[in-house]
Amino acid sequence: MFAFWKYFSGFAAAILISLWLFQIVFLNMFYESMKEGEVTKIGNYLLSEADSKDFEKKLSEYFQVEGTKVQVIDEEGHLIYPLSWIEMMMHPKILKEKEFNEYFDGVKDGEKPYRVFTTQLKNEENPTIIYAGYLGKTQGVDRYLMIQTDLEPVDSAVGILQKLLMIVSIMSLILALILSYFISKKLSGPLVRMSKTAKILGSGNFEVHFSEDDYSEINDLSNTLNYATSELEKTMEMRKDLISNVSHDLKTPLTVIKSYGEMIRDISGNNEEMRNRHIDTIIKEADHLTMLVNDLLDLSKIESDLVEVNYQWEDLSQITSKVMDRFKIFFEQNDYNFNYIVEGNCVIYCDSKRIEQVIYNLVNNAINYSKDEKELTIKIVEKDGKVEFHCIDKGVGIKKEHLKDIWDKFYRERDNHIRPEVGTGLGLYIVKSILEMHGFDYGVNSELGKGSDFYFIADAYKNDNEKLD
Repeated sequence: MFAFWKYFSGFAAAILISLWLFQIVFLNMFYESMKEGEVTKIGNYLLSEADSKDFEKKLSEYFQVEGTKVQVIDEEGHLIYPLSWIEMMMHPKILKEKEFNEYFDGVKDGEKPYRVFTTQLKNEENPTIIYAGYLGKTQGVDRYLMIQTDLEPVDSAVGILQKLLMIVSIMSLILALILSYFISKKLSGPLVRMSKTAKILGSGNFEVHFSEDDYSEINDLSNTLNYATSELEKTMEMRKDLISNVSHDLKTPLTVIKSYGEMIRDISGNNEEMRNRHIDTIIKEADHLTMLVNDLLDLSKIESDLVEVNYQWEDLSQITSKVMDRFKIFFEQNDYNFNYIVEGNCVIYCDSKRIEQVIYNLVNNAINYSKDEKELTIKIVEKDGKVEFHCIDKGVGIKKEHLKDIWDKFYRERDNHIRPEVGTGLGLYIVKSILEMHGFDYGVNSELGKGSDFYFIADAYKNDNEKLD
């Protein structure tokens, strides 16, 4: 808050200093410049009207201007206008040759037909501003315009201004200090509170809330920080879940492998049937470990933007057939009813290896949650310029309130850490990441107890003549 107060006070002081400079220090300069401007304006106007028929009338308009003397003289310094009756007879000379040459030097043949200067005339207390201009010839005689105006002293005015400005400055400075204190307190208060709240947040307390204020900018900042706090809290929870899930999923198969290895050594070593069952269990647990490690590696690549992609036009049905060949023996051994439907042109623009991974994870997920209903349908259909892929099972289904959560990392529909039979909780998250990388639409339709339909939709290859990128 002190910084705000200091800035506001400094701003007020700068304004007062500027007032002192312009009102006191530069007053004489401004006054002289203003008078020169007025004289120059009158002189230039009269020069421009020198050839008009009513020039003398226009000259007479400026005779009445207080403190200004307008005269027309000839090249010898004699007064031409204005003249009284007596002056007309005497034809007085108002400028000596030396003065004339000094005043009107260069106005006849120079770049500008006039010059303005300040001089001290004899018998005058104050300096005089003189405008000396060339009007041209009339009846063979050069005419010159001379305008004089006195610079009145401003010392008395400056003295009055100094006293008045001193009073105003003191009052203004006191008022500025008071106002700057309250304004800085009002402005910095929300920021100070935010700073304190941010320190609490930095200590790991995510229950904090950044309060809003009267200013829209502060409100926007508060809303942004509250959103960031919420996202940070989610990230921390996900990190905890990651550590918990990974440690649990690594520990369990290792424990099983160790236990069955000891059983082979101590119990079933000579019993071939029992030994084979134990070895099969060890192999399954090793496969589970391999799956977990592979998923973690994929997760790391995805979140680090290190996934390499090679987009080409590929036949989705061929990619799918390649994946399903890996499940062929499993389906035969477990009496699965597998339906495979392909309709239309199924060529899409994709990275075949990544889409292969998507299909594998979707099929594997369907198998994991099929339970006793061992039926799986893969359907690929071209419709309205799109290719739709559907993986349909008749498993346990998904509760409606969980549909949006199934794509999260390590999400498995369970309320504790009892280990499911298979799965790492990363498969659908990897599916989502790859499909979003491709820009494909995706989703799931599910009904509890009746099964699920996981799908994604891509643009179809339009014709054989289209250029393949």
